Amino acid sequence: MTRILAATVACLALLGCSKPPPGLSGTNGFKLKDPVWVTYGWSKGRMIYVIYFVPNTANAFNPEGIAATAKISADTKEGDYFDGAFDGYLEKSKSPFKANTKTYEVTIEGRNFRYSNGPVFLVTLGPPSKVQQLQVPILGAPKGEEDVPAFMEAQVRKLAKETPKISEFPKEPEPVKPDKTKKK
Repeated sequence: MTRILAATVACLALLGCSKPPPGLSGTNGFKLKDPVWVTYGWSKGRMIYVIYFVPNTANAFNPEGIAATAKISADTKEGDYFDGAFDGYLEKSKSPFKANTKTYEVTIEGRNFRYSNGPVFLVTLGPPSKVQQLQVPILGAPKGEEDVPAFMEAQVRKLAKETPKISEFPKEPEPVKPDKTKKK
């Protein structure tokens, strides 16, 4: 009887092993500076997407809803899935986004972007929306699982400070003007 009870307890313990520990997957979003907001998600202690965006002022905006909803998979083969909206309204959103850890794709307003290293995006919403993908590596890992959310937020803020394109966002670069002194 003791063997059967021990085997049952061991099997139940193994069932929980396939799930990622709490804190290793999640989402967050906050206002970085005026008018730039950021939303980001991580899976199993690794950053999946970081999207710096300027909301469309013509549409309603709910700042409490900008963090995506994470669908955490218990099976590592399935991968996690993130579903969110830049306007903060997941239901009937005019500007949705999705991220899939299995296919390494981020979908922004119906357009697919594949990433391999540094899934960082700059998005200006509005008709038409502008999306720019940056290849900025996100290095490092937290020491403990309870540190993961704070570590991810620190990485997002660090990227914004250390990457010139992000720190200057949403300012557009000056258009290149042709040199009038050169002869054709």
